[in-house]
Amino acid sequence: MTWKIKISAQAEKYYKRIDKNQRKVLKAKLNELSNLDSPLQHIQVRPLIGDLKGFYRMRIGKIRIIFTILEEEKIIAIVNILPRGTAY
Repeated sequence: MTWKIKISAQAEKYYKRIDKNQRKVLKAKLNELSNLDSPLQHIQVRPLIGDLKGFYRMRIGKIRIIFTILEEEKIIAIVNILPRGTAY
């Protein structure tokens, strides 16, 4: 099962600012995530707590991807892509 990936404007803005090599790694990891039966099974995915409950984060080096799952539509909605220090 493949999941469709939707990226917010804010996440896309950061994606375009990072260097080419990081973009390539990020794209490969997102493709890996979208090809899983359940994206939440990926080893780098963890649920967030507190105010961000219902969202998940994926760790890729020093970058964090904040996303949520829309189960019915099979969509991974990427809310934000940020460096580790400012992600939460």
